[in-house]
Amino acid sequence: MDFKMHSLHDAFVEIQKYCKKQSIPKEACYNINLVCEELIVNLLKYTKATGYNLNLSAKAGSTVIHIRYRAEKFNPTKAPERKQESVEKMEYGGLGLVLVNSLASKTEYKYDEKQSLNVIKIIL
Repeated sequence: MDFKMHSLHDAFVEIQKYCKKQSIPKEACYNINLVCEELIVNLLKYTKATGYNLNLSAKAGSTVIHIRYRAEKFNPTKAPERKQESVEKMEYGGLGLVLVNSLASKTEYKYDEKQSLNVIKIIL
């Protein structure tokens, strides 16, 4: 399923359809929503992207999420390095990406300079 999106709400609607079609349990669907929300909010907040493409697919019992957007190079899957400390003591910023990386079994990021195309691949 490949969708051209402009808002976070657009993504949530399509994720729900995907989860229903694939009979994905509520907890797993919640995790898909959470990961997409964090990545999309960051790319819309920190780049000049006005939209993005979201692709969801099932593969070997996992969900593969592809997010593509045209903008300057920006990797929203990379959380800032932090020293080991409890969540309660962490400063604001980057905590959502820590969560994304803990939920994902694999994350990939590519940037095509010629097309100004960012591509994120997450496997949950």
